[in-house]
Amino acid sequence: MTISFVAAIHERGFAVVGCRTPAPKEDTMHVHARRPRPHNPMPESRYEVLALFTGAMIGASLFLVSTGAMMPFFATAFRVGQAQLGVILSIQIIGSVAMTSVAGLLTDRYGDRAVVLWSGLLMGGALIAASFVVNFAWLVGWLLIYGIGYAAVTPSGSHAIIYFFKKADRGIAMGVRQCGVPVAGTLGSLVLPALASHAGYRASLAVAGAVTLAACSLAAALYREPSEIAGERVSMGAMLGEMLEIARERRLILLTIASMVLICGQFALIGFLTVTYVHDANYALPVAVGLFTLSQIAAIFGRLGWGWISDHVFGGSRTLPLALCCLLVALVALGVSAVSPQTPLWLAAVIAAALGFTAEGWLGVGVVGFAEIGGEEHSGSALGVGLTWTLLAAFLTPPVFGAVAQATSFQGAWRWLAFFELAGIVPALFAGPVVARVAQREQLS
Repeated sequence: MTISFVAAIHERGFAVVGCRTPAPKEDTMHVHARRPRPHNPMPESRYEVLALFTGAMIGASLFLVSTGAMMPFFATAFRVGQAQLGVILSIQIIGSVAMTSVAGLLTDRYGDRAVVLWSGLLMGGALIAASFVVNFAWLVGWLLIYGIGYAAVTPSGSHAIIYFFKKADRGIAMGVRQCGVPVAGTLGSLVLPALASHAGYRASLAVAGAVTLAACSLAAALYREPSEIAGERVSMGAMLGEMLEIARERRLILLTIASMVLICGQFALIGFLTVTYVHDANYALPVAVGLFTLSQIAAIFGRLGWGWISDHVFGGSRTLPLALCCLLVALVALGVSAVSPQTPLWLAAVIAAALGFTAEGWLGVGVVGFAEIGGEEHSGSALGVGLTWTLLAAFLTPPVFGAVAQATSFQGAWRWLAFFELAGIVPALFAGPVVARVAQREQLS
């Protein structure tokens, strides 16, 4: 009995004395070896870790994903036009684009616990401060700070998932965590506008800030961070050099290009699905908003589903599911381009759900792919590099899609998006053989 107990402990990766047997690096980037660090004698439950960082993701995303639902209240309060209203969303994304690489570097340097705490304080404090201002410029300034803090939401926590979950389970684990974004969108689009209609937009900002503070602080307080991933006490200059080396990794470049293509479909959905149904299908606004909400519910299942498919159907491949997503998003985008006043409501609902499942569902697989390339020591840096370029594509999508729609039509814009999504298949497929060759080289070394 004792022998079987010891064997069971060793199988989980822990020796009797509390030292972790090093697991083989799967598809990870080796920059240079560092001195091993002692293992935390009381390791965290991996499901507890997943719950804590998923909760932090929901709290932190509550306002960002619900910004569109709050636009009518901002328009009434500040008496601004559509162009100025667009700044409210884009300024948050600009903050994230500017700081995502830095956030990834800080996660590698200081660990998930410290970064999720300080980013939560920054985001929550900025939203609460924004609730006290009545000037549009000040609102935009505080939302920029919120966006800077939001840059750390994905790197902090993804680092921990790479450590606590085996490769065969990481896709579904990251999918669960990334469900926090559409869950936040669903909850926020129901709660925040209702609160704003009764107590004003400032109350909604304050509540969103308080929820962000509470969720991130709770995750930091309850997370017992293992010593291995508590942060590297090396110079920032050395870590920056390692990040630049990771940025040249071919696997990361190909995966980033595929993710940049896919994120365009996601932000086209967020920005233009509702208005397309109103303009091209002549649906009433409440019906179109309901179809958008359906797409967000489908996105929750998509992030779970694509994670499971990546782990169990494609054998842990992160690139083949992304190639398939590019193909499916292209087909569904053609479906959106075909909607008209004759389109039955049930078919419009199927199209909206399919778009949410594919165009938003892929993100967890992409994130775990970035993190696996960096490995336990450099996952934050790899995520920072990959997500910076991905978010840049997200920032550019609304104005480009809008310009194409204005020059042609919404139908034309969705058709152009479909052709563009097909282009993402190539880098995703090429990334697969590159990953396989690198893994084989590392096995032989």
